[in-house]
Amino acid sequence: MDIRHRLAALPGLRAARNLVLRLGLWLSARLWALSASRARRRLRAAVPGLRRVTCGPARLYGRTVTGYTAANAAATDLEQVCALMDAAGVPYFLVPTGPGTGAPRQVIGVAEAHRGTVLAQAARHFAGTAGYVGAVGPDGAVTRAVLWADGRLPRALRRASVLRTGEVRLGPAGQVLGGLETGCDIEFWRHGRDLATDPGHLTVPGVQLPDVFPTALVAPRSNPVSEVLPVSAQRPAVAQGRGRTVPTFAPFAEPGVDEVCFPVDAVYTWVDGEDPAMAAKRRAHQTASDNVIAPRETGASRYTSHDELRYALRSLEMYAGFVRHVYLVTDSQVPAWLDPEAEGLTVVDHRDILPADALPVFNSHAIESRLHHIPGLSERYLYFNDDVFINRPVGAEHFFHGNGIARIPLSPLKLGVGDPHPMEPAPNSAGKNTREVIRRFHGRQITHKSLHTPHPQLLSVMREMESLGIEELQRTSYSRFRSITDVAPASTLHHHWAIATGRAVPADYRFRYVQLGTPDMRRRLARLEAGEDVDFFCLNDVDTAPADRAAAHAAIHAFLERKYPFASRFERTARSTTNPSRLTLPVN
Repeated sequence: MDIRHRLAALPGLRAARNLVLRLGLWLSARLWALSASRARRRLRAAVPGLRRVTCGPARLYGRTVTGYTAANAAATDLEQVCALMDAAGVPYFLVPTGPGTGAPRQVIGVAEAHRGTVLAQAARHFAGTAGYVGAVGPDGAVTRAVLWADGRLPRALRRASVLRTGEVRLGPAGQVLGGLETGCDIEFWRHGRDLATDPGHLTVPGVQLPDVFPTALVAPRSNPVSEVLPVSAQRPAVAQGRGRTVPTFAPFAEPGVDEVCFPVDAVYTWVDGEDPAMAAKRRAHQTASDNVIAPRETGASRYTSHDELRYALRSLEMYAGFVRHVYLVTDSQVPAWLDPEAEGLTVVDHRDILPADALPVFNSHAIESRLHHIPGLSERYLYFNDDVFINRPVGAEHFFHGNGIARIPLSPLKLGVGDPHPMEPAPNSAGKNTREVIRRFHGRQITHKSLHTPHPQLLSVMREMESLGIEELQRTSYSRFRSITDVAPASTLHHHWAIATGRAVPADYRFRYVQLGTPDMRRRLARLEAGEDVDFFCLNDVDTAPADRAAAHAAIHAFLERKYPFASRFERTARSTTNPSRLTLPVN
């Protein structure tokens, strides 16, 4: 053993060497932080509305925006990456991400040989912006995000096989509207000849094909089509990205069998129960009704407006950009803030879909039984109550499989057994009546309720049930108020009929239910505002005590305004709103 090895073996010298190494790393980190601190001061002066906020587990800088949808954010981030690639003269291609139920993120692939050029151009392109870059881990999460404006990237980012670039976008009160989840990923693809063995993420043959693998492009992680792209498959093509066409390769340009390619519409039902004329009409018919049901099912809370529809439509536009058209079903009313002529919106009156002798109607079950009569409605659509909101980006594949089968939101709560009872929740009674229908036609028992989420619907299922003359369904169409003889056409009945006939399957929906006026209402709202891991939530006003209504209304309005701060395309401008409460449709 020579003197160098003997010295290295001494414990004291090893400790000293490790100390010097740690000091060097610490000094390097401090120098980088000092440089970044100066860069961030310049950035704060240059970018209006920049502030530091909590975004998930990290503290990041966000930019205040004047409008936001997840789809537009993703399109902007994709455009930025494509622009820097074009400016650098680097060939790139769109990598398929597959149908998903989450954020509308896009992925761009480039050859590893262009890494240096890409990073240098990105540093110039994003200088003076609030753009972030972070390494993407195996689980898809971003680690160690830093601002491009900080200057030279940390070594771990310079070597990362997948980077994500994007912005944190803030609302007017500094609330986080969207983070790096909608950013654009940059994958650095290597040639097979540079890999000694197959990477662990390969799901296709690699080194087993020695005649094609050396010249093939190999992805740094899995994708829905193939992680190995032989030269013969590198045929140029174009694919539709978010708001633009993007170059890609032919195998990556075709839609997969699990991708939703059919149109999906949305249907909302709404009534202004506080309209004096509507309230008087309801009271007059209620007095004449001999219906026996719990007071909470027909009480004032059922018709109290918290302006939910305005924010429900905002949530749809922010997070469900795949929806083709929105139909709003009302009783000769529209909210004053709504623009009935807005692009992508059709207002449908009860008279257009319900029999004349069934009107007026104050029962959502009755209205649901006739939604499939809406002219122009797509075969597959989503049914929303106006108290159901989308909490984060979702795709059409959240609700339907690519072959058209619906994904049904069954609840863990059960219907119970025995006869319908006037004091049990209306969904339980309706579910028990539905159980008899399913048993009679399909010889099966149903046990579970449905979640209060968006309900995927099949027009053909509703038409089929109507054509069979199901007594319970016909009776529900003429049920002016909720009754223990109702079925729930758009939830329990539709869902279990579709499952029984092979047109739907149960699915997991991440969901939060908030009942207004309850002791835990504010705690649940706070969790949602802090970014709770759910896709949907419902703010249900079942039976709020009169003394609690004003406080509940104020809390809900403040929460919704922070959550969805920007007007949707369905809203009138401030100048065109002539009445603060309601407008009435003309009677034909």
